[in-house]
Amino acid sequence: MATENEQLASDVLGSAFFASPYASMILDWGGRILVANRRAQRSFHPSASATDRELAGLHLSELTRCDADTVLSRLRKGAASGNTGFPMIGNSATILAPETEFRVSLLRAAAKGERLMLLTQDQLRANAESLRQMNELRSKLRGELRQAREDILSLQETLLTMQAFARAASHDLRTPIGTLIGSLQFFSDNYADNLPGKALEFLQHMSRAARQMDRLTTELLDHSVSTAAEMKLQDVRLEDAIKEACDSLEQQLQTCGAQLAVTGKSCLVYAEPTLLHLVLTNILSNAIKYRDPARPLEIEIAMQGRGREQWSLSISDNGIGLSEADRYKIFQPFHRVNPDIEGSGIGLSTCAEICRRHKWAFEAHGELGRGAVFTISAGAIRQPSDPEIFTAC
Repeated sequence: MATENEQLASDVLGSAFFASPYASMILDWGGRILVANRRAQRSFHPSASATDRELAGLHLSELTRCDADTVLSRLRKGAASGNTGFPMIGNSATILAPETEFRVSLLRAAAKGERLMLLTQDQLRANAESLRQMNELRSKLRGELRQAREDILSLQETLLTMQAFARAASHDLRTPIGTLIGSLQFFSDNYADNLPGKALEFLQHMSRAARQMDRLTTELLDHSVSTAAEMKLQDVRLEDAIKEACDSLEQQLQTCGAQLAVTGKSCLVYAEPTLLHLVLTNILSNAIKYRDPARPLEIEIAMQGRGREQWSLSISDNGIGLSEADRYKIFQPFHRVNPDIEGSGIGLSTCAEICRRHKWAFEAHGELGRGAVFTISAGAIRQPSDPEIFTAC
């Protein structure tokens, strides 16, 4: 009966050995492999085409990057301490795997009474090491994330301070500038007739400089709003936004005799209404400012789209135009295409910043003497073959 129980135990242990999810091998005292389970066969055999029992008969050193003496030395020390490690070659002799940890257990062969060694891959230790590294990395990432959040808060505080300063400076500057413009106008109306020609010329220079300073402070305020204003996005009918922009510039358009037409079909766009109005008025003001004095100003606004995800709006004019080299520079703050024309060079950079915050594309094209076209778009739009005349401002 005892013999049957021993045989049963042996069969059970043998089945568990071969079915174990951990790579296991039984070695003789000289380091030669007597038997290996399937996991060891798949993990450590130097040939990718190995079959079930091919590890049997190999010396363990053939599976590692250590020589036979080093392998034996590590095995003997491992037998005493209970664990050891080897730099296994793995499935390819050209690929170096990290050192693999093994548990070492001493066995005794029943038939010959010799000592055997059971090597089992110490997956728990490997998992524990991986977990330790993951925890270290997670701790490091948490520290970096915390620092990034602190840096973002610091930047936000700095930005809010700069925004408050820009707004206060713009508002506070406009008050004395307005007083200066009014005083110069009063002086010109009441005393210009008694001034010598040189003094009158200086008075005109001062008036022009004061007006330019007033425009500059206004545009600086607009720019600070464009970069910092809270984005309260909502559906805006493009037709209505264009009409409001045209209405706000009605006097300037009439003064220069501009002919303005709007083509295409209107659609809803997802935008911050105040900032969209600022973009449209800036572009239209540029068309007025850079008109060609040799011909009447013509402006065409073309709409196209299928809703907030896909739409485009182009504003073209027949003004003095711009060169290919200037089509990117004009979006830089304080860049002026024509120094002879009054301006600050901030308006288009403000438009570009507003479009960036809305995730819209903003492009400029033109040709010297032939006019310019500015295009705002969201998504990909196909050009219509026959645009519909919609309305005119």
